Amino acid sequence: MKTDYYAKRRKRLADEMADMSFYFVYSGEALESSLDETFLFEPYRNFIYLTGLESEKTLLLITKVKGKVIERLFMHIPSEKERRWLGLAFDEEVIKEKTGINNILPLEDFEDVISRLMFNNDIRYMYIDEVRWRMSYPLKKEGLLANELLKTYPYLSCHNAFNILARMRRVKDDLEIAAHRKACEITEKAVKKMLLNMKPGMKEYEIEAYYDFVLKSEGVKAPAFTTIAASGKNACIMHYMDNNTLAQDGDLILFDLGARYEYYCADVSRTYPVNGHYTKRQRDLYNVVLKGLDAAESLSKVGQLKHDLQFISKKVMAEELKKLGKIKELSEIDKYYFHGSGHYIGLDTHDVGDEEDVVLETNTMFTLEPGLYFDDEAIGIRIEDTILVTKDGPEILSEGIPKKIEDIESFMAKGE
Repeated sequence: MKTDYYAKRRKRLADEMADMSFYFVYSGEALESSLDETFLFEPYRNFIYLTGLESEKTLLLITKVKGKVIERLFMHIPSEKERRWLGLAFDEEVIKEKTGINNILPLEDFEDVISRLMFNNDIRYMYIDEVRWRMSYPLKKEGLLANELLKTYPYLSCHNAFNILARMRRVKDDLEIAAHRKACEITEKAVKKMLLNMKPGMKEYEIEAYYDFVLKSEGVKAPAFTTIAASGKNACIMHYMDNNTLAQDGDLILFDLGARYEYYCADVSRTYPVNGHYTKRQRDLYNVVLKGLDAAESLSKVGQLKHDLQFISKKVMAEELKKLGKIKELSEIDKYYFHGSGHYIGLDTHDVGDEEDVVLETNTMFTLEPGLYFDDEAIGIRIEDTILVTKDGPEILSEGIPKKIEDIESFMAKGE
């Protein structure tokens, strides 16, 4: 049962907590977009990782007192108006069954529970869960609540549990791997639909629409990230997302895209000929990037220092460019290669846990994405796969999405 997976994750977190402590994390709230509209609600990823719940205004509290661990959920109880207008529901038994947490309380009771906890016990440690890339970022609910607790109980020692969860999320369990597989399967189906319908003279967004249709047809509420569909010189812009240019006969078009299933992401890049056929020059440059990707993927094994894989790709691509006469010295590749190659992937596309000195473990999942960008030729090429590290070596979950030139041209020739 899925419930068991969430319970095991919470236990792992509790095992990391000091005795006489508590941890809390908030699911988040929908942000207002304009007037009475809100953006699509996205639960905080560590919250959904620990509970499986997608509900707004919900707080998970884990206490560890004299070795005894108690889990509580504090939830917003929807009013009759919210039930009527927004369809919000609250079924305590369903929530218990889904999460494995039996203590369900109104959100307003959090202060009372914490007060009793602090009064009756010698609590010394507080674990919050907050992402903070810069000091200047505004505090979220976790930070604001932590500040209030520290004012009231100044003897508390405050710790951020974010990195504990990041290390946990770096290695995937069976439930997560299955969700990733499904995300990659949907992505493959959607990309193939695009390829069969792509023709010169279409706007980039018209081509993308075939991909979007498949995602919606498969029940995907939102993609893993904003799709890049960059034809011609647009592909030399790393994060081009306008997708409103006419894709011309003879252009290459770079796609960077991915579906999402149960919040787990796929991330794939492919560079295809708009008219279904690569020119000799496009073919030569494309194969440079593909060789760089293949070299790094072949070494994506348990024990490999992940950070070094990008240098493997870079070295191979530099050697190939030198053979083509595009560069004279290997260091000149820096004129055409601007980004790192790959990142962990999970509940976030650029997932947590990425550090320079980390080696690959069984059931880690990440991407490799070497790319070369030639402004002088209006050609940008990036090829990216989603990869699962197994005890037997790398498994390329996106392998079914055409990647070799002969496979691409053969598939596109089918048309629809």
